[in-house]
This record gives sequence, C-alpha cells and structure tokens, in this order.
Amino acid sequence: GFDRVIITGSLTPISFVKGLNRFLSTNKILLKEFSRYGKFLAEDLKEHAKTLAESENAPYIYLNNSKIRKEELIRSILEKRGSHPGLIAVLTSLELCNSFDIYKNKNTHQLELISRQRKCLHIYYYFIDEELGRCYFRIQTFFPFKVQIYFNGREYLANKLSKESISYKKDDNCFTWISDFTRAQDLSDEIDVSRLHFLFDQWVIRYVPILSDLTVEWDLSYHWSIKQIEYAKDILFKSEEFLNKIYYSLLKQLTLSVMPEDIMSFLGKQLKGPQAGRIETSMKKTYLGYRIKHRNGNLSIKAYNKAGNVLRIEITINNVSEFKVYREVERKDKKTKEKKFAPMKKSIYSLEHIIRIGKAATDRYMDYLSKMEDNNMGIKEVRQLTERKTKQGKNYKGFNPLSQRDSTIFQILLNGSFITTGFRNKDLRSRLNEYLSSEKWDTSKVSRLIKRLKIFGLLRKVHGSYRYFLTKKARLLFSLVLKIKNSVVIPTVDNIMENLRLA
Repeated sequence: GFDRVIITGSLTPISFVKGLNRFLSTNKILLKEFSRYGKFLAEDLKEHAKTLAESENAPYIYLNNSKIRKEELIRSILEKRGSHPGLIAVLTSLELCNSFDIYKNKNTHQLELISRQRKCLHIYYYFIDEELGRCYFRIQTFFPFKVQIYFNGREYLANKLSKESISYKKDDNCFTWISDFTRAQDLSDEIDVSRLHFLFDQWVIRYVPILSDLTVEWDLSYHWSIKQIEYAKDILFKSEEFLNKIYYSLLKQLTLSVMPEDIMSFLGKQLKGPQAGRIETSMKKTYLGYRIKHRNGNLSIKAYNKAGNVLRIEITINNVSEFKVYREVERKDKKTKEKKFAPMKKSIYSLEHIIRIGKAATDRYMDYLSKMEDNNMGIKEVRQLTERKTKQGKNYKGFNPLSQRDSTIFQILLNGSFITTGFRNKDLRSRLNEYLSSEKWDTSKVSRLIKRLKIFGLLRKVHGSYRYFLTKKARLLFSLVLKIKNSVVIPTVDNIMENLRLA
C-alpha cells in the first residue's frame, strides 16, 4: 500500500503572471501596492498561526538554521506530548519558492509583475489527524500561497485497522505483525479520494484564513495534485536471522545481474529514447542496513530491510505523468472528447491508478527476486543443462554456463522485456548480433538455437504465433548459473591467480 504521500495545493488562477495581473486588476490593487498587500496577507497568516498554537498549547518555533531536521524535532515533542489527535507544533522557516515580484521595465519605465524565485516564510502545521495519522500542512506566506500536505499511508491503514479492532504490531511506519493480513490488504486497497479531498479543504479553512479575503471578487479554491508518492510492498519473515541470510545474498545478485532492460520492466516501461541514458543502480548503507535502488529519472524502485523481519520493495514516483492510462481526453477541436491512452493526470483522483501501477511494479520486482533465490531445484537441473540430449535420432549438445558465448545468451534471454512480452526470431537475432558480433546470426542459425532451447525445456511457444517465452525452469537455471559465475567462480579465480602471482 501507500507509504509516503505528498500532495500540493494550488490556487491555479493566480499561479501565473497573467492570471495574477487580472486578479489584482479586478480587486483594484495597483502594482505599486502589490508588495504591501502581499506582506499584509503574510502577516495575517503568521498571526493566525501564533494564535492557533497558543490556543491549543502547542509550541510555535521559528527555525533559523536549515540544518535542523523538522521530523526529529517533532518526534522529540511527541515523546513528551503523546500521540493523541490535535496540533503537535507550528514550525516556521524561510525557504526558497516560486513567487512573484514587481520589476521596473527599463525600456517602458513601467512597473511589471514578474515570476521569480524568492525566499519567504513558510508555516508548517504538524498535527495528528484521527483518520490519516501524523500529517503536516505547509503554507507559503506570499503569492501564490501554495500549500503542501504530507501524510503516510501506513498510518492511514493503522487507523483503519484500529477502527475494525484488528490487532497489529508496528515499528515506525512498518507493520511487523497483523492478526488478519487479508482484511488489512483489502483496507489498504480501499481509498476514498473524495474523502481525502474533503479533509484537505477542511484544513484550508482551518489554516488559510486569508482565503476569504482573496475570494471577495473571485471564486478561488485549491486544486490538489500529487507531487510525490511511494507505494511499498512489505514481506514479513518469521525471523530477522533468516531474512538477513537471504537478503545480503540477494543484494550481491541484484548488483551483478540487473540490467537496464530489467529496471524498465520493473517500472512497467520500455527501454527506448533518451531515457536509456538515465538509468542507474546504486547501493547505500543506511542506519537500518543496506538498500539497493534502481532509478530512471523521476521513477525509482528499491529494496531494503526494515524493523528486523521486514523486506520492503518500494516504488517512488516524482511525476505521475510519466505513466500512461486509458482515460478521457479532449480532441484538438476542444469541443469533443475521446478515450485513449494518455499521460496520467496529476490530480489526487489518480491515486486509484497508482494502486494498480504500484502493485504491478512491486510484484514484478518480487517475482524477479524469487527466481534468483530459489536455488535448490536449480542445482539439480544444472547437470542436465550441460549434458547432450538426443531426440528423434538427432543430437543436441548441452550448454556450458562458464563459456562467454553461452552465458551471454543466457543474459540476453533474461532481458526484462523478453520475460514480460516474449520474443520472436528477429528480436533474438537483433540482440545476438549486438552482443555476440563475432558470429553472424542469421534467421536459420537463430532457429537452430531456439530449437535447441526447446529440446532442453527452456522455451515455450505461444500457440498460433511466432512468439516464445522462457520457461520457469529456464529463468531459475539462467539466474543461478550467472550468479555462480559472476559472484563465485570469477572472484575465486581472481584471488587464486593473484595469490600465485604474489607467490
């Protein structure tokens, strides 16, 4: 389900220069009075924050050092305050943001409104909501008064579980045990976006008192968009020792064997265009342990261990428009509409699409991991993979996993796009000519290779087509032999040769 969720709220009609100019004109505010008018509204927001903090006995703190971590400060306040619903604290700080200013044009000698980055005071309201758990609501205190909201999907789920009297154990934002996993998953999948919309609008009424001043002449309301979202799959193990035993082995395999095509396959995208150069895999040591992360621009998927016995697979989306969904769009004439695949809207109503996309991405990654780790059956099959087979009087030689030629073929066949959509003779031929260019791979030669792979039970053909898929056995064997070669055989031979050289 959802983990970290960041939503932005914008007063769209006044978020660009022409719109704000029209707003000021309608409200009879001269450009020379703009700065003073903006400061008046900012002061109103600041005084409201102080009054609210005082009335709810919550600290009002101005952060004059950017190195102060807000989350750590809030945690220390919660230790004394407790976790009951209500305002935790109000934090303020000067931060850079997209805003507006007045500029005197040197040519026309007229004042003009311009858009630029500037520092202004931001007010953070940290509070515990009865439905969403711990949240913050941030308001920019100068035009266009942009809002940012944070909540955590795991806390949202915890409140749902409590409401249905389902027992659970939780470590930070991670469940380490739930009495009814099936019902918990159902609750996690259920999201009432219209209810979230209502809550956000209620928070605006509470924390943005100036909206009544801004809407005297214009009907302004906040438009809610998805800025950043994390969707995570947690796999709970019975013991921390067993998870650690397989986890560090998985990290080594992932570092050595995951290819760019695999990463794009995990994310549900194809490796093509300029994005091909924006793919990276990194490993990092955190205070919890090690995490491996695969990134492509605004999208990433990572795996890490949490709370001792939990393996988390998490996709992070910083721009939901990178995914396409089947939705209604306007035609070029702007009069009629049609349904087709188009970039996902950033509106919060796209959260329902994110559930489907997040599930599919984390499932694909977990499936990849499971094929790598299930080694016992694979070891039994390796001997048969290397031995000659005879069928209908014809001999077919076995495969040599240690040869560069055969291991390259295995790596090509494990390509993420081949696994998800299969391949045809010409698809495999193109890859072979690219990665094994020392040989000439024509149609007949590739056909003989495909026949040989089928004889060994490594390929299956889709009925009524020319498309092939790797069998489950092939995926297991290929992953296993590549793991042995890359992480055991080659490093061991390197060490032996180095010792002989030193001797």
